[in-house]
Amino acid sequence: MTLAQTCHGIDRAIIGLVLAPIGREFALTDSQLGILAGFAYGIFFALAALPFGIAVDNFNRRNLMVAALTLWSGATALCGLAAGFWSLLLGRAFVGVAEAGGSPTGMSLLSDYFGEDRRATAIGIWYLSAGIGLAVAFVVGGMIVQGAGWRWAFVAAGIPGLLLAPVLLLTVREPRRGAHDSSEATDDGERLRLGRRIRLLASRPGLLLCIFAIVLIAAGIYGMSIWLTTFLIRVHGIPIARAGLYIAIAYGGLGSLGGFLAGWVIDRVNRRRGGFAPARTTLFGAVIPLLTAMTGIGTVLVQDTGSMLVLLMACGFLSASYNGPIYAVIVTIAGPRLRGLAVSLVQLGANLIGVGAGTYLIGAVSDFVGGDAGVAWGIGTAMIFTFGGGVLLLLASRSIRRAQGSEAK
Repeated sequence: MTLAQTCHGIDRAIIGLVLAPIGREFALTDSQLGILAGFAYGIFFALAALPFGIAVDNFNRRNLMVAALTLWSGATALCGLAAGFWSLLLGRAFVGVAEAGGSPTGMSLLSDYFGEDRRATAIGIWYLSAGIGLAVAFVVGGMIVQGAGWRWAFVAAGIPGLLLAPVLLLTVREPRRGAHDSSEATDDGERLRLGRRIRLLASRPGLLLCIFAIVLIAAGIYGMSIWLTTFLIRVHGIPIARAGLYIAIAYGGLGSLGGFLAGWVIDRVNRRRGGFAPARTTLFGAVIPLLTAMTGIGTVLVQDTGSMLVLLMACGFLSASYNGPIYAVIVTIAGPRLRGLAVSLVQLGANLIGVGAGTYLIGAVSDFVGGDAGVAWGIGTAMIFTFGGGVLLLLASRSIRRAQGSEAK
């Protein structure tokens, strides 16, 4: 499952590496590039998110994941045939639709493989895929772009998923829903209409705040990761292959390490203090985007390349660390019959607003400011949203703690 989600990471990230050569070949503005990297993917991802979430809660999740993996990998490879802005936009739209099935399917399966005491670690391991996928996309893709051009980078990015899909079909079993949850939680949300299911999720203390927080965090982190190659090339004069390597180390290697360690640490802390505690876990996760925003702004502010790289590595290490703790809170509070819907709502907002608007915002700010430094202003502006996400997680922790205090009374 982690390998399948790694293919998700590769196909999602590859557009960030090739924005500069695509812009040159098709004579596109930064705003148009922001649309290709953000809205073209994010809007169609969002449109498919809720249908996938409903399907995840009602049908065989392993088969859904195999179908989604095949479709997004094939669509990524076909992006290499793009003849201009509109055909590439169509290809990225198909990638977005199919990838909407990845996260809700994977997290629902993992929640039925692992109990509350191990979920943050399991999701942290699974989220290694984002960093590994980005690293593969930027390192291998960078070499392919320099040697054969950006079109072959898309083709190469799609091949692993097409090869992995039959392996996933033959090796992953469908677990029993609610295998690690109480019988009361297992029946929660079953046979309810969509509107009632959404209202039921909204009534859970802190859940909506966690969802809105991830939306804001995604606006900064994803937008920054997409535009970093362009930033390094324009502002610091770093060649594309070396820029890809730096980003792969920061967001791939260090990002994967940070994501795993955060999940492992909070699970260990919870076990030592009496078991899984949503308020404590959310508070732990809240600190991470606050630090990410500060190091991200520092990355684009400093002019010395050496200092910039140090801050970039710190930002990369922190960038994915909130995933394990916060998603563990979301899937646990949602319960087994509403997990797919809950994660789909997160992904809908994160991709429509976070990925779509955040990536476009950086391009628009870059065009407005102008010059080589415009992209730095865009990234710095997007980081403000990530900081806001950390604040919302602090409020979510307080909301959960208050609700638990009321129940105790």
